[in-house]
Amino acid sequence: MNRVVKLCLAGSLVLAILGLPALSLGPETAGAQACVPSAAALTDPYPGIQAAASSFEAGTLDGFGISTAGTGNASVSTGLSRSGNCAALLHTTAGPGSIARLTVGLTPGTTEAYADGWFNIAAEGMAGNNVPYFRFFAAGVRVLDVFRQNISHELVLRTYSPSGFTYTTLRRDVPTDSWHRLVMHVVPNGSGTQVQIWWDGRSVYAGTVSISATTLDTLQLGSEHDQQMADIYIDDVIVNSGTGTPAPVPGPLPEPKGDPSKRFDDFRGDGQPGLLAAGTAASHNVANRTAATRTARPASADIRGLKNPLT
Repeated sequence: MNRVVKLCLAGSLVLAILGLPALSLGPETAGAQACVPSAAALTDPYPGIQAAASSFEAGTLDGFGISTAGTGNASVSTGLSRSGNCAALLHTTAGPGSIARLTVGLTPGTTEAYADGWFNIAAEGMAGNNVPYFRFFAAGVRVLDVFRQNISHELVLRTYSPSGFTYTTLRRDVPTDSWHRLVMHVVPNGSGTQVQIWWDGRSVYAGTVSISATTLDTLQLGSEHDQQMADIYIDDVIVNSGTGTPAPVPGPLPEPKGDPSKRFDDFRGDGQPGLLAAGTAASHNVANRTAATRTARPASADIRGLKNPLT
């Protein structure tokens, strides 16, 4: 037994001398010493009441509701981070019942919400499914969300109204294993709901959508149901909500801004003509889909694997 211990210690010493990493048994979870608790607090530029704000450098998920099941796990990890040393990690597998999510309660009767965060989807998920970013709920019903569709890699806005689900392609291709910033400004008002979305500091959507609610109560990050296999790293999240007079849509992205060389309300010159539209491009209604509307839609909007609106 002593010989085994000595061999293990010797092996570790050789790895250290050679500068090689030791074997890892899974995603690295943060300890208090790995993060930077003294890091400056995030600057919140958004109107309303702050519902959540974290760079996760405290090494905890404080401020978020945590829900896991099966093989799902929610943690703070040092594996990847956008700033500092730590980020939240939501890990789920293809196993039945695997769920990992974070939730944020919004101001009661919310009539305006902002959600800002950085996301890194570490690997491709299952075909016919998607990996969620921000999802907004009202009375337990998901009414509006943005996700990355597996296999096709498209960034998609989905809305729900009494007439069915509507999908809008925002970006043609979102690579895995890379950091991207998503900011959403939502002013719920039933069929007159106003939405603006910024992706990596650039406005990619601004317009009116129809949802089945006039207020919002919950924001969710992570899996809504099982078999949404993913490793989602999340960093620098700010969520605000309120009941006051909402800011106009479209409008400028509040400070802190992304790339100052880009106009946030500029829908041109992004290499994706026909996709960056004021609420109409690349949309289709699942409940009322017809051959005529299929013909009229751009080919890039034909999102594969969207047969199940629960994904």
